[in-house]
Amino acid sequence: MAHFFPWARKGAGMRRSTLRELLNMDPALLSDIGLSRYDIADALQSGSNAGRLLAARRSARATEWLR
Repeated sequence: MAHFFPWARKGAGMRRSTLRELLNMDPALLSDIGLSRYDIADALQSGSNAGRLLAARRSARATEWLR
């Protein structure tokens, strides 16, 4: 499975270029996927834990939205 989805490998981090592309997205589009520019900036600073941080933020927003 990891062959087809490299991001699914254990320990695979997000590339800084991917985070920069996310940062350049329209705020409305980011909101649609459950993120904000603040989240992306935090992920850039977190280093190798960027994917986990973004997943946690999205999960928290989804949980809050469902309440």
